[in-house]
Amino acid sequence: MAKRAKRGKARGKVRGKTRRRLRSLGMAAGIGAAVVAVVVLIVLASTLGQDGDDVPSGAADIPPRLAPVQGNVLGSPDAPVTIVEYSDFQCPFCAQAALGTMRQIEEEYLATGKAKLVFKYFAFEGEESILSAQAAECAAEQNRFWDYHDMLFLNQGRVAFTIKNLKAFARELGLDTAFFNVCLDLEKYAEKVAADRAEGERRGVTGTPTFYVGQTKIVGAKPYDTFRAAIEEQLTAQPEGGG
Repeated sequence: MAKRAKRGKARGKVRGKTRRRLRSLGMAAGIGAAVVAVVVLIVLASTLGQDGDDVPSGAADIPPRLAPVQGNVLGSPDAPVTIVEYSDFQCPFCAQAALGTMRQIEEEYLATGKAKLVFKYFAFEGEESILSAQAAECAAEQNRFWDYHDMLFLNQGRVAFTIKNLKAFARELGLDTAFFNVCLDLEKYAEKVAADRAEGERRGVTGTPTFYVGQTKIVGAKPYDTFRAAIEEQLTAQPEGGG
């Protein structure tokens, strides 16, 4: 009897250890599955829209232009004041200026024929800055530069500016994608984009956005009043008759 009791106790201990071991394994498996699930979610979140066709649409969010459009120039070519902007489509402060202050400038000065805005590429934040600048120039071939300009800034930070997504932007805007895609694939405007940056460096541009209102240099996404003062100064300095 004593021996059977000892054997029973021993078997009970074994069964108890086995159950504890199984519980531990179950918890480990559960934790492992949870970790895998989190990793998968992180990967999906980080890759969403990075190189796929599901590019956030911005066409409906682009308001119509109030000033005349000709390539990279916004405003009348005969306007007495010229504003030159050096910008990078991956620069957050450039987006802030383009979608905010410059819209105010357009309404007050560009649409009224008092000034014109000339956009220059200062693509210095890596390959996607250069690619997006080339893509914008391809859009300019179809006189849609400013729409594409807005599309890029609206989607800045939401999707990567890969070749695939840049082509999707053109499709979303209704451009002739056959011509646009060939233009982009051939890097047709690589030299122009590089030349704009070299020109900016010669003029003393070291960051974006940088503006020249006549000879007055404005660095950064400054408030509307800063630009208004510079433009008004240039207008006042114009000879009588605007010539």
